[in-house]
Amino acid sequence: MAGVGRFQVMALLQAARYYRLKGNLEKAKSWGLNRAVFYAWAKHYGPRGWRRAARLDELLRRTGSTEAGAGRRCPEGMVEELGECVAVGRRGWYAMGGEEQTPRDFDREVAARVSRVVPWEKAWKAALEYVSLFPEWVLRDPQRFYRLVYEPVRDTFFISLLRGEKPRPPRSILERLESLEKMASKAGRQVGLDAFIKREASQREQSSGDSGDS
Repeated sequence: MAGVGRFQVMALLQAARYYRLKGNLEKAKSWGLNRAVFYAWAKHYGPRGWRRAARLDELLRRTGSTEAGAGRRCPEGMVEELGECVAVGRRGWYAMGGEEQTPRDFDREVAARVSRVVPWEKAWKAALEYVSLFPEWVLRDPQRFYRLVYEPVRDTFFISLLRGEKPRPPRSILERLESLEKMASKAGRQVGLDAFIKREASQREQSSGDSGDS
């Protein structure tokens, strides 16, 4: 599609993800292109098994902090951002392989290419609306973002726009997320959905242990 593919979808959705959570458009562009470069590199040159394909239910019920990897120590010269360790260049943009990914680079490699297929403003608006379908605890987790947000539309995002449709994930994903949100609300969620999931898992383990003792 005129040089537009998964790379541009990843960069676009990562930028929209960052903008939704952080609210800085220029940094969002740097982040979006940086993550697209990283995942493209990891796919072709990373070690085997760099990203294990977790099951949907496993991702949704995985315990941990709201932001995956929060509090972990990153290698020297890197910072933790949205659950991942990333390098930051001397000008403050995110970097990969010693090279910064700037907003201008994003405009050239992503926005300009996307504009050959659909107007950029339309694509950006659609991306923001799409990521807004997901709760914050999904967007802050890199694995959940990849599997639940990016993967379902990586081959259809721009096709949907060309057809005059709004990109949407499978209904089953949204229904599962809505179910978890409702369960947490009924339980009186105070510190986030991950705490609720952790408590549910603990209760299941305790129940299983009690059954084994009887």
